[in-house]
Amino acid sequence: MIRRTGVAALGLAAVLTMTGCATAGSAHHAATNERTATANSTASATPTAAADPAGPAPAAGTVVLDTDLATADGRASIHLQVVATGNDDYVVRTSAYRSTLGQPLAIFFRQFDERVGDTISDGVSFGYDAWGAPGETAQVPDQQFRLQEAGDDPSFLRTAVLVDRPETSPWTVLGVARLDWHVPDRHPGLTVHDSGQRPGATGTVESIDGVPRWYHVADGDTLDAIGHRFGVTVADLRYLSARQALGLAYDLRAGETLNLDRTER
Repeated sequence: MIRRTGVAALGLAAVLTMTGCATAGSAHHAATNERTATANSTASATPTAAADPAGPAPAAGTVVLDTDLATADGRASIHLQVVATGNDDYVVRTSAYRSTLGQPLAIFFRQFDERVGDTISDGVSFGYDAWGAPGETAQVPDQQFRLQEAGDDPSFLRTAVLVDRPETSPWTVLGVARLDWHVPDRHPGLTVHDSGQRPGATGTVESIDGVPRWYHVADGDTLDAIGHRFGVTVADLRYLSARQALGLAYDLRAGETLNLDRTER
C-alpha cells in the first residue's frame, strides 16, 4: 500500500513530523445508499439551533491510551501512553525504548489500518522523530510530544506504527499497534442539519437518505459560517473532519470535502 503526497513538517522541542492530505477519502464513494448532491437554497430566516454543549474534558493526567509498539522481528520496541493535559489536547509519553537495528526510527500515529511492509507518505501522521543513529543501540531517555493537532478526541487515529527513517518519504512500516482509546464523548448529541447556503458557506452538500454526509467547500467559505449553516460549532467541525482535513489546522481551500457523519470520522 503506497500513498504519495507532499509532506509538511512542524518543529517542536522534540521534532514532531506531520503529513496532511485534506481529501474526501475513497471510503465515502463506496456508499450504497441513495445519495444526492445539492447546492441547497439560501439560509432560512430561522437560525439553526446551537449544538449541545461539549462534555467535560478529561482531567489532566488521565491516560486515554496505553500500548506497546514493536517491530515485527522484535528488534526494536517502545511503550506509549497518551495522556490528557486538561486543555483539550494530549501528550504522548514514550518509555522503555530499545533497539538493536542500528538505524534511525520514528513513530507515527495513523488514521489508517496500517500493516507491516506498508509505505507511508500521506495522511494524518504524528511522529516523534530520529531515534537511533546508525550503529546506536543505547536506551534513549523517556520523552513526550504533543498530539495537539489531533483535537479534543484523537480516537480517529487507528494505528501507531514504528517506521524506518530515511531523509525523505516514503517510510516503511516495521511494526504496528492497534489503538484502543478511552476518550470520553466530547460532542454528545451532535447532529447536523443543513439550513441552506449563507455568506461564507455556499458549498454543496452530499446526502444519504436525506441526511447531510459531506460538505464540499466553496471559494470564500469560513469555518464559522459553515458551522452556523449546519448548527454546529467549529470544534464540532474539526472533530467530524479530523481524518479528512488534519483537524482543519490550516485554512480552508475550495474543493476540500468535510465529513459531517460522526460514524465516519
